[in-house]
Amino acid sequence: MSTDPRLIELLGTEPPASIAALSDADQALLVQVIAGARKKQSRDLAESFDAALRHVPFPVRGLVKKTLLG
Repeated sequence: MSTDPRLIELLGTEPPASIAALSDADQALLVQVIAGARKKQSRDLAESFDAALRHVPFPVRGLVKKTLLG
């Protein structure tokens, strides 16, 4: 079986043979699951960062944010 190109793009490399052996439908579902998990992870990380930043005194928040994010 061939590997879904979207899966290769998401993983950044060729997946293991066991993943490549999945049906096209299962690979498509895996792409959706991974993409959804990454979006949720990104949202959660942003929310956590914002929540942590609220504990930093207001006058130095900009400096801390710039230091942490570059």
